[in-house]
Amino acid sequence: MARTATVGAPLRHPAFQRLWLGLSISYLGDQFTIVALLWFVLQLTGSGAAVGLVILCFDLPGVVTGAILGRLLDRYQPRQVMGFDNLARAALIAAIPTLYALRSLQLWHVFVLASLAGALSPATTAGVRAFVPHLVDDAALDRANALTATSLQFSYLAGPVAAGVAVARLGGPWALFIDAASFLLMGLLVLTLPTITREPRAAKANRWLGFEALFSLRYVPALTLLSLVFFFSYGPLEAALPVYSGQTLHANADGYGLLWTGFGMGAFAGVLTLTRLSRRWRPSIALPMIAVLWGALLCPLFFIRRLPLAMLFLGVAGASWAPYMPMETTLLQRLVPAE
Repeated sequence: MARTATVGAPLRHPAFQRLWLGLSISYLGDQFTIVALLWFVLQLTGSGAAVGLVILCFDLPGVVTGAILGRLLDRYQPRQVMGFDNLARAALIAAIPTLYALRSLQLWHVFVLASLAGALSPATTAGVRAFVPHLVDDAALDRANALTATSLQFSYLAGPVAAGVAVARLGGPWALFIDAASFLLMGLLVLTLPTITREPRAAKANRWLGFEALFSLRYVPALTLLSLVFFFSYGPLEAALPVYSGQTLHANADGYGLLWTGFGMGAFAGVLTLTRLSRRWRPSIALPMIAVLWGALLCPLFFIRRLPLAMLFLGVAGASWAPYMPMETTLLQRLVPAE
């Protein structure tokens, strides 16, 4: 495999710098959508079910389109697919405040636009995983994935407070322009990434959109199942948190943002333990332990009625949650042959 890699610190490679910068800005912008859009829908409808449906619209289409987008990433240059994804999502997210400004926004518009954005999102998620091994040496994969995870956790730390203030001062829909701008910048940055040179492959009948080959790899089916359960457990938290904040803690948009900040503080601290955790525990042991601990630490929230205490427990839960994604990503990158 030809790769434009550099040995040593991942940030020494200019292409990885651009990818990491784009992800950092995009992750930060995403927090404005999480806080602003969900709070806006809750205020508009007063319904936790409507909030959950918005989350479902963002998350469910990707389950269907993920395999198709994966095939496109194999067939075309990842930077092109990722660039289209981010530029298209910039337009979709910007459409919500635009329709609101025109006094034409209806709830079904939010559902449709969220579904379209969610359908595109696996392109960048999978694209980053595919791209990073081409940009850094294998020995630097742990550090590269830790850096991308740190960007995500930092966005949980800084983004919700800023988003909560923006929502409280400007209103939910207007804050979405910030996320749209972050997608636009990410799209422009990924288009500058280098072309990946792939080794020619023998033509094969590709059954089940590549799933047959993928699940023939050792450990991949078990890891996929564990990750499915783990990330599925995270989804209800996004839907429940604005309802929990408003109806149980009686907090406003600022308080809702503070809950995510508590989670982000813990997650940021948790991802800093990644190197030590990777050295001490094999992924086959560490990943199931993280999944169990994450679920156990969320349980006390059922009984907590005060914002500071809720922030504390969310922070501890975030610290347990954060190392999972970079560890799982590195393991998959090493299990699945790069082509």
